[in-house]
Amino acid sequence: MRSPSRHLHCCLLLILCLIARMRSLEFNYTDFVAENSTDFIFADGTSIAGGALQITPNSGNQSHQSSRVMYSTSFKLHRGNGSALTSINSTFVFNIQPLTHPGGEGFTFLLTNNPALPAGDSSGQWLGAFSSQTNGSSLNRTIAVEFDTRRSYAGDLDDNHVGLDVNGIPSAGQLSFGTVGINISQGIDVEVIILFDAEEGLVQLLAAMINGSSVISNVFGFSWVLDLSQHLDEDVWVGFSSSTSNLSQLNQIKSWYFSAVDVEFAGAKKKKGRKAIWLLVLVAPFCAAAACLFFTLWKMGNRGALRYDRNIVRRDIELVLEASNDRPVKFQLSELKIATGNFDPNRQLGRGGFGTVYRGYLKEYDVEVAVKRIQKNSRGGEREFVAEVTTISQLSHRNLVKLIGWCHDAGELLLVYEYLRRRSLDKYLFGEDSECSVLDWERRYRIVAGVAAALDYLHHGSVRRVVHRDVKASNVMLDEEFDARLGDFGLARAVERGGGKSHYSTAGVAGTRGYMAPECYFTGRAAPETDVYAFGVFAMEVACGRRPGSHVVVVEDDDDGFSPESAYLVDWVWDLHGRGRILEAADRRLGGQYDEAEMERVLLLALACCHPNHRKRPSMRVALQVLSGDTAPPNPAMEKPAFVWPATVPREEVEMPLVGLLFVGSGGGHVTQSTMTGR
Repeated sequence: MRSPSRHLHCCLLLILCLIARMRSLEFNYTDFVAENSTDFIFADGTSIAGGALQITPNSGNQSHQSSRVMYSTSFKLHRGNGSALTSINSTFVFNIQPLTHPGGEGFTFLLTNNPALPAGDSSGQWLGAFSSQTNGSSLNRTIAVEFDTRRSYAGDLDDNHVGLDVNGIPSAGQLSFGTVGINISQGIDVEVIILFDAEEGLVQLLAAMINGSSVISNVFGFSWVLDLSQHLDEDVWVGFSSSTSNLSQLNQIKSWYFSAVDVEFAGAKKKKGRKAIWLLVLVAPFCAAAACLFFTLWKMGNRGALRYDRNIVRRDIELVLEASNDRPVKFQLSELKIATGNFDPNRQLGRGGFGTVYRGYLKEYDVEVAVKRIQKNSRGGEREFVAEVTTISQLSHRNLVKLIGWCHDAGELLLVYEYLRRRSLDKYLFGEDSECSVLDWERRYRIVAGVAAALDYLHHGSVRRVVHRDVKASNVMLDEEFDARLGDFGLARAVERGGGKSHYSTAGVAGTRGYMAPECYFTGRAAPETDVYAFGVFAMEVACGRRPGSHVVVVEDDDDGFSPESAYLVDWVWDLHGRGRILEAADRRLGGQYDEAEMERVLLLALACCHPNHRKRPSMRVALQVLSGDTAPPNPAMEKPAFVWPATVPREEVEMPLVGLLFVGSGGGHVTQSTMTGR
């Protein structure tokens, strides 16, 4: 029987999971119609017209005016104790039409405790956010992101910039859109993502000019340190403000998604509302603990102020596994020391980023095992340990490596897997072991199909959708029949299905270079589409017998007009496809002994999976159908498409991108970093 304290710990775990993603305010307007008017507070002639919020009056004399459009409901930024609880995502498309030449002055996105226009004249340089009477006063309780189209203030960079304003028009930081070739006032739609991260104390922005669904200009972005709770009181209003001077323009918001998400995990919440906690526990299914536990622990482990308590980690894993029908065995450290000869170096099978794997023998079970020993004092290793135990223990598929057991004892973190004698696929593909012969094509094709089946199960067949995040040849193990088993779930994350979260955001780029989709470097986001990209690279590895990051010398016929050059694997295969010679990518060690239709199918599928636009990639369900012959292979473009970011994505999928100031070339080929200058 569980002790009362253990019951309480389980309940607290559940309630933390349930409140982890509570939204205090969320709305989404793909366009605006007259019926939406009651959702907003309009000031000084602003309105809904032409399918957009008109944040500058759309008729009459527009000179020397200021205006605001605020959402009619406020949200809670914090709970009155000064600690920020809410992270914010505001994604909108705006369009600025100059009505004079040039136009002016601009508009702002506002977070404020004072929704009405400020006292005094807020036209011209004040952008409807501040005035000469209120400028610089902490009583403003206003944070504004300004989109300025006129250099009317002495500190302005130019007439085409974005700035972060805190209680006054002098920006805490600003950047010129002109540095990446964006002009925000030429009547073209611009999509903007603004994110306020309460836990990190950061504001981040991405912007790009768009034409329908196509990005036609460079991506623009910055990040800046800002703790909203230091400048805003508890109840916050959100909206837009704008102004004109003797110059005028029409400022329109054509779509707007907004969410304010409660993200508090502090211990103080444990002391509040015991009745509410027990009520939620009664109606919450216990299985939610498995999904939420890792998220909570990861968030705690990823913040500098919150550390792992190893005893709590062990107890919470036990609670999760008690609900599992096929739970892994909890081993004693002494058992695994005996099994591995006290971690004898001669039994070492391999070493990874977080630990070392040893071959072992469990006498009691009469079975050989692979024991992963997580490196001590590695917080990243602890996260990997929790991820593997809580994720893979809920999975069951013939093409996944089976987790037999785990151990958390005397400061040691150990994972016990089934031992596969043929070990990892890369030993066969790249000749790292003289005992490993070259795999024939029949086995290679079956391996590719097996990994596709495993990923299809993770994305579409398991109870919780799982993103593996590290698909590569060295993480594919082979059984006696050379069937593939995908393993190493240390980076895996569970994501929601349907209308919920369809990706997992990280504090940094995770995965292996060469296999990572290009968008990962800009968002830190793990999604099924990123696994699809990695699978495409993996399929090329298997078919070509080459590592993804290795340079390939491209030798062309003289009459083709091409000169020899060096290219990476994906680019090399795409180049061959473009000239109708894709079968030349086949591994020469096969000696031409392969089914040409199957080889072409794998390579075409791999190229489709490696499409730079994540929305153009097939799902793993489609990939599996292609490999089984139920669906015709895709027909990728003859020339590799250029990478652009952001691609048009559903508003609800956009969350915290990577921290950093990014100027990205339209083809994804140029990235520079800079810092913002104050004014």
